[in-house]
Amino acid sequence: MNAATHDIIALQDLRVTCLVGIHPHERITPQPLVVQLKLYFERKPGHFGRTLAESLDYGFVCGDVAFLLEAAQFQLLETAVEAICATLLMTPPPDRPSIRPDAVEVSIQKPQALGGKAVPVVTVLRHSEEMQYGIEYNDFGHVDILHENQDCGVYLLHIPAGGQIPAHIHKFMGEAELVMSRGLLLQGQPIDGGIAHLWPLEFVHQYDNPTDTTRTILCVNRPKFDPADEIAVPVPETWPDPRPHRKRFFGLETNLKP
Repeated sequence: MNAATHDIIALQDLRVTCLVGIHPHERITPQPLVVQLKLYFERKPGHFGRTLAESLDYGFVCGDVAFLLEAAQFQLLETAVEAICATLLMTPPPDRPSIRPDAVEVSIQKPQALGGKAVPVVTVLRHSEEMQYGIEYNDFGHVDILHENQDCGVYLLHIPAGGQIPAHIHKFMGEAELVMSRGLLLQGQPIDGGIAHLWPLEFVHQYDNPTDTTRTILCVNRPKFDPADEIAVPVPETWPDPRPHRKRFFGLETNLKP
């Protein structure tokens, strides 16, 4: 895979600070990672990227990758790069039109791991035809199972037009959710694309899709999803405030204050 056969969109030196590693101190103190990305597309001389729907928005790519690294709290760089590749090579959802890359190369550096003696780097190249995704149908719509490992599961939730993810809590699973586009309601209020929530345990949350298009949410569960811990609850008289658990990963601002 090279520029002779493919066009490339690259993101260089994406820096993300997150919990990552297997040692006890690494599970307490966040540390920086440096990510290099290359996305390969079939060559179309004179016709590449006439619109974003015929290319991709690298702001979305940057936000999705940063969200995955912060939300998943990976133990190994190896599982992190696999999860990133699986997410970037998924079929683009209907509310985020773009073309699917033919391949993705991901490299992650962990500059503080060896105290400056050396910088460990993990690099993988994955092709779209290599990817195998699961699918699960449920009461609210369906879920694409993008990646599961010993740390977490990564899922794309599809909420159909007029659909709803009813009010629920989790008692054991950590959950983070990134809204992929505008149009959804969270707790009955509009929620912008690019905003994520890292939900505390037992925090009631509900999504509604009042639009005429399927809307999607990128979800990370730690550990991987357990249906027994998706606990339906009555709609509260007063919704808990989600803003303290909120962060923007793409959009007009790089961070969103509560």
